[in-house]
Amino acid sequence: MRNFFKKRHGGGDPPQAGDRTPEGGRGPRLVSPAPEGMPGAERTDAPRDVQKEPARELLPRGDEVQDEAEEAGFGGSASLAEAHEAESQMPRFSPVSGLRNEAKFGGLTAAANKQLRDAFTPTRPKLELNSLFVGRLNTLRRIIAAIEEERAHVVLYGDRGRGKTSLANAVQQIAGQAGYFTLKLTCSAELGFEDVFRSFLKRVPGSFYQAQVSDPFSMRRPPASFDELLPTGSFSVTQLTDVLTEIQGAHLLLILDEYDRCRSEELRNKLAELIKNLTDTSAPVSLLVVGVSEDVDNLLGKHPSIQRSLVAVHLPLMSDREIDRILLAGAEAAGLTFGEDVRQRIVTLAKGLPYYAQLLALHAARSAVGRDSREVEREDLGYAVARCVQEADRGLVENYNQALGPDAKPVQADVLYAAAQARADEFGVFHPAELARTPIGPNGETLPLAALQQPLSRLSDDEKGGILQRLVEPGGFRYRFRNQMMRQYVLMRQARTRGLT
Repeated sequence: MRNFFKKRHGGGDPPQAGDRTPEGGRGPRLVSPAPEGMPGAERTDAPRDVQKEPARELLPRGDEVQDEAEEAGFGGSASLAEAHEAESQMPRFSPVSGLRNEAKFGGLTAAANKQLRDAFTPTRPKLELNSLFVGRLNTLRRIIAAIEEERAHVVLYGDRGRGKTSLANAVQQIAGQAGYFTLKLTCSAELGFEDVFRSFLKRVPGSFYQAQVSDPFSMRRPPASFDELLPTGSFSVTQLTDVLTEIQGAHLLLILDEYDRCRSEELRNKLAELIKNLTDTSAPVSLLVVGVSEDVDNLLGKHPSIQRSLVAVHLPLMSDREIDRILLAGAEAAGLTFGEDVRQRIVTLAKGLPYYAQLLALHAARSAVGRDSREVEREDLGYAVARCVQEADRGLVENYNQALGPDAKPVQADVLYAAAQARADEFGVFHPAELARTPIGPNGETLPLAALQQPLSRLSDDEKGGILQRLVEPGGFRYRFRNQMMRQYVLMRQARTRGLT
């Protein structure tokens, strides 16, 4: 694939030999905005998270969760005595890698556990551009073009589990390689406007201060950071804008991740005002706002004045091909082999969510390594599916049970399965006619279209759980799961009876 963005000469240090992009060094790049010799060309501040692993292969569970696991096909082979013995054992952590104690726990050494955790990362985002970062090239191109060509600010949004933080980390690294000075902040509910931007400006060096750049021999003491240029105590959006316009010799890329966690209405209003001010003054600052939402207004609030300053990027589901590449890359890193049949079944169950692809692959790989095999087989996938069902969010479990109702009629389960399995667009939206084309059993039987109207109405009724959302369009309706992760839970919950594992 050709290089879409070439660096200007003098725009920061060139990438080193070890630098990688999503396509092995030939993916999208940001053009360097920094003149030759200016600091900050390689500055990035990507956070490093530590993944926590469950302490045991078999976790204690109540009767209800046990039933769900057995429904998915897990736990039937062990005797009752073995099950009681497993649950009576004291949970322990696996030995930390690097310690002398390399005893096995759950069939895996600490080194094997670490190798699998590094290969498959469902609970933490990708921090670096390497062979494990797969796909999303079109979205990367759109974000780069918005920042570089349109000088716009970007809001990246979508459902949970789609890989928004991994993508934001990729943008941060690509921008840093091109000479942008990049900073990232993970939001929390208690943060206010001043908290956010003081945190950013404390990390912007005073060497970027315009007066210092234009007169390096000035006798005045340069500020240690741009935070010193703000008034003591509170400050206004206008005052912050004035400080940011003093930046010279660098272009700042400020990333606000998990912005949906912010609850301050003042923060939302002031951020919208800041975006407009930065655009009007042509300040060398770009904002990338990342959050869980299906609507920009729900994430940023309704501010028509900033529409021309923003590029909204709705992150779609991954394609089947991209999910398969995740599995192949992870298997290679872990030194394992996933058979084509197993990979295809994981792709079918993941339905475009990289989170579930990684989670299923991790549990299946642990199962294979635990039985001293380098080949991940169907029995390992069965274990992985049951493990995911067993550990599913209780909200998903309760919504699923409510959708079926106390009588749990088979037709409701059939329609729910057909909705989860039906062909959908890149955002998970499907037409009712697709349900009638979806096989619901091993023999290829389908549901008649006339029998779908009432169940679909019930599944989209707010008073009965509202597991589906009905979308009005010219000529009829289309549907989507309100919680996109429900699609995967439905498939895994019914995996055994539908022959998916």
